[in-house]
Amino acid sequence: MKLFINRDLSSSSEDFVFFDESGGERYATRRLGSNKIVGIKICGASGKTEAQIRRFAFGSANIFVLKARGARVTLAVVPSKNGAYSNFYGVNWHVCGNIATKNFSVIDVDKSVVFSHTRRSKYCELEIADEKNEIFCVAAAVCVNLINTVENRGLMPA
Repeated sequence: MKLFINRDLSSSSEDFVFFDESGGERYATRRLGSNKIVGIKICGASGKTEAQIRRFAFGSANIFVLKARGARVTLAVVPSKNGAYSNFYGVNWHVCGNIATKNFSVIDVDKSVVFSHTRRSKYCELEIADEKNEIFCVAAAVCVNLINTVENRGLMPA
């Protein structure tokens, strides 16, 4: 399944909108909280909350706790001179590629691709291989797209 991620600058509460190949909205994010600890809800097209993300910033490191369907996954991202080190905890996934440039794949322990994230000029593309992990793939994509973004909407380019 392929989804497309757009940054929504028009609303004060929505940050990202996910569309499918036919252009239908699949998910939208809603931000809650302050800059140090950010809470994000991922809502389906019906408006129902599908997942929650908590973002903790420790210096230059970002820790994301993803909760959905009674399960929890943690993503830790630490920037370095060669991109960023990233680890998933709670699942047997690892990142292959450069998460800092937003061009990477997430690989399972059996070496199968869980999802691929590709940055395009005006959007990001998310190719999900297994639909049972769809909501965690969407949540991880939100986390990655929050890294190196401007938090103050007044400072964002038009």
